[in-house]
Amino acid sequence: MRRPMPNTDNWPEYIVPWDDTTESPVDVSRLLHKPAGSKGFIRNIDGHLATGDGERWRMWALNVCTDNPLPPMEYAPIVARRLAKYAVNCVRLHAIDHRWPKGIIMRRSDGQQSTWNSGPDPDTTRALDPEGLARLDWFVYCCKNEGIYVDLNLNVARRFTDADGVVDAEQVRWGKALTYFDERLIALQKEYARQLLDHVNPFTGVRYADEPAVCLVEIVNENSLLEFWVGGYLTRGEAESRHGHWYPVAPYYVDKLDRLWNDWLARRYPDRAALSAAWGGDLREYEDPLRGSVQRLHITDFATANAQRFRDEALFYTEIERDFFIDMREFLRGELGVQQLILGTSDHNQNWSALPMLQANAVLDVMDGHFYWQHPQRPAVRKPGEDVWTIVNTPMVDQPDASVAAAVSRSRVKGLPYILSEVNEPFPNDYGAEFLPILAAYALLQDWDGIVIYDFDGTWGAPYWQNEQWRDASILTFFEVSRDPVKWTQMASVGLMFLRGDIQAARQVVERHMPQEWVLESLRAPVDRTRPYWMSHLPGRLALVHRTEIASFTADALSPAPGEIELPTESIVSDTGELTWEAVPEDGRVLMDAPRHQVIIGRAGSRATSNLRVDLTTPFAAVELTSLDDRPIADSDEMLLVAVARSANTGMRWTDETRTSCQNDGGSWGHAPTRLEPVTARISLQGLNGATRVALQPLDARGLPQGEPITFEQQGDTFALALPSTPTTPWFLVTVSR
Repeated sequence: MRRPMPNTDNWPEYIVPWDDTTESPVDVSRLLHKPAGSKGFIRNIDGHLATGDGERWRMWALNVCTDNPLPPMEYAPIVARRLAKYAVNCVRLHAIDHRWPKGIIMRRSDGQQSTWNSGPDPDTTRALDPEGLARLDWFVYCCKNEGIYVDLNLNVARRFTDADGVVDAEQVRWGKALTYFDERLIALQKEYARQLLDHVNPFTGVRYADEPAVCLVEIVNENSLLEFWVGGYLTRGEAESRHGHWYPVAPYYVDKLDRLWNDWLARRYPDRAALSAAWGGDLREYEDPLRGSVQRLHITDFATANAQRFRDEALFYTEIERDFFIDMREFLRGELGVQQLILGTSDHNQNWSALPMLQANAVLDVMDGHFYWQHPQRPAVRKPGEDVWTIVNTPMVDQPDASVAAAVSRSRVKGLPYILSEVNEPFPNDYGAEFLPILAAYALLQDWDGIVIYDFDGTWGAPYWQNEQWRDASILTFFEVSRDPVKWTQMASVGLMFLRGDIQAARQVVERHMPQEWVLESLRAPVDRTRPYWMSHLPGRLALVHRTEIASFTADALSPAPGEIELPTESIVSDTGELTWEAVPEDGRVLMDAPRHQVIIGRAGSRATSNLRVDLTTPFAAVELTSLDDRPIADSDEMLLVAVARSANTGMRWTDETRTSCQNDGGSWGHAPTRLEPVTARISLQGLNGATRVALQPLDARGLPQGEPITFEQQGDTFALALPSTPTTPWFLVTVSR
């Protein structure tokens, strides 16, 4: 059911200040270790991230991309302090392998600026830019002082060139899939890693490989040879012209894979007869590994291919990925002396099983997942300069089995820390207020180690600091949270929940054991987004009730078996009793009822937790109540109440009443200033031990008091009031007198 078209310009203005460094009641930087790394290197203790002295460490982080970690040096301390105030204890330095001024690779000799989709580049990418590196060093230093760790990404968005000695560089682009097996691309990755990790930051005096404030080193990003195979990209012939970096690879690399494949088969089988027998005769007359003539399967061959033939090719790609990660690990640890935890790549695409890819990554230190609820969709092929997109724009609360918690729970491997290094429900989804509280609560239920929201400040176009973009009081991209009144407010409240561990971990762990053959065969099994474990008998709601993890990729039998795990239907309650997901068609809702943090998310109506009741008139909202003094809400003297619905830019218009795009045909993305939908609700607090008076203090955009406090009406042991319509604010300080 669609909601009425809003006139968002009727909502009041609410601007998130870019330079918020003030001390206020919502400042949660007290939870950060200052300086970052003061307790030693982050390490794996019992399958979880921990500081050098053994303290459990959770990562509440933001992706800071391309040129965002290269601000003018006078602004870097402001950015770092603002991040810390809002609970950010780590930044993922993502896609900094662009040319200056979009990254730290040496600027072009012709003075032109390269962007992520620029045309041919005449220069090598084999040197770092001194100015870019200096700005990065200073930003890292400022973050370290504020207690913010750094996750260093290596190969992400480097656009390789002919001058690098890369064959068919214009078709290679970022080199996805090819970076696993091409010797030249591997050598270039190692060279870049050496240049960055061997570099001594002059402001800290520490080499990056020896810097305890660097918590992770990531090798590649959203990059898998297996995924290219399953996507049908490893084809013979000229690369098709497509937008982005997923495309059929150039013939040179197809031929190289063919040689590697036939060599692999020749080592595995003594002769052609043995191969034919193993493949049940599924071998063409001309195919012989000793002649290099055995073809690799195209996606159109998957359904009819012999089981062993299919599994062999899947294993071939899996071993390439695994061997690449082992080689890079030995280089980073052995030659560079890297002391940080190492991560391979991310499980980012829920439209394939990814299990062999996860198996290959499990030779390293940390597992990683990515997820976007209803990522904007663009045509695969479009005209230059054209930006056409749509979103589905439906709430996640209505789809528990396909939710973020369900989708990413498939990637956790027993004994290894697990993080989510890219997650978001992109703007302008009407239901975006649901995402961060649900994500953090169920991450705690699953006992995961890190959340990295994508992203801080958005654009991959012109350098954001050249035009002082950070001063723009509008939401510029789908993903940025730094100017979004809803999500930036939640960064503090939800970050407090996550870092403090306010939600209990599930009591029961459901281990998933899978035979190797089943793991490989899963690559051609049908996709069902509500069955994220590729087991038809195991829905995604498993992750809303119990913990789950992969215990084995080489088990004797598949488990849990059908009928072994019983899960609820409509009211999905965690085995701790703290989280309830009510799976009502077109009226889904999530309730969180923990001693220090209580949340109600859903449509208009009346719902309650132990200490919080919300009678909501606004069509959809998320209301949080959290203790600020670390005591249970029932005994807390100071709490934060956050009530958020939607945000918008001034002048934002949907194309039509389906509200799936703001682009073209009369739609508009809008401009500054941002606006905030008021939440109309009656709030009741109950069970506050010994309370004699409760007051509500509206806060401004910096979290400072504005206006006069409002006293709750007392009726017995219940204190109630209607949220004030003025001043405009998403958050309030609640004080209790006893």
